[in-house]
Amino acid sequence: MLMKAKKSMPDLFKKNKPVFRKFKDIEGQDAGDTPYLWDAYKSGCLDHFPKDLNMGKFLELMAIIFSRFQEHMIVEDYVDGKLVPIALLVAVNNGWLLEPHVQYFSNASKRCKLRTYVAFTKRTKYRKDIGACLYRVPHDTMIMTNRLEQYGLIEYVGKIYNGQPTGNEYLYSTKCKRRSVRSK
Repeated sequence: MLMKAKKSMPDLFKKNKPVFRKFKDIEGQDAGDTPYLWDAYKSGCLDHFPKDLNMGKFLELMAIIFSRFQEHMIVEDYVDGKLVPIALLVAVNNGWLLEPHVQYFSNASKRCKLRTYVAFTKRTKYRKDIGACLYRVPHDTMIMTNRLEQYGLIEYVGKIYNGQPTGNEYLYSTKCKRRSVRSK
C-alpha cells in the first residue's frame, strides 16, 4: 500500500508563536476581553449574529453562547510586530472528545490563521485530558484543513451529506494522549 508523503511544514514559528489564553470576562470595572468581541461584532466578523444589537443584548447573547461551550480562549498573534487578539476559540469538551470552533477577527491574516490552526492542533495532540479532537469543516473552508492533513497533523474521517445549510460537512480528527480503557 502506498502512503502519501507528508508535505513539509513551513517554518511558521521561527520567531514566535500564537498565544492561547483563557477568555477574561467582565469583572467590576475591568471589561476583560469583551471589547474585542464587541469590535468584531461591529466590524461584521460575527456574521451569524442578528444585526443592530445594542451592547446589553449582545452581552446576553454571548452569555448564552458561552454557556454551550466548556472552553473559551482568546488567540493572540503578532500582526505588524504587535501581539494582538486575532480570534475567539470556543470548544465543546465532554471529557474525552474536544470539538473546537474558531471565529477570526478582521485583523487575522491567512498566515495568522494557518499558524493558529497548526499551533492549536499541535497543542491539543499532547493534552492528556482528552482522547481525540474532532474538526467539523464546511466545504468552503476545507483549504486550511487539507493543508493540516498534508502536514500530517489531522486525518480525514468522513463526510456528513448536507450537514450544514451551505452543503456538506467534512470531519477531521486528531488522536490525543489520553488512552481508552478497554473492558475485559
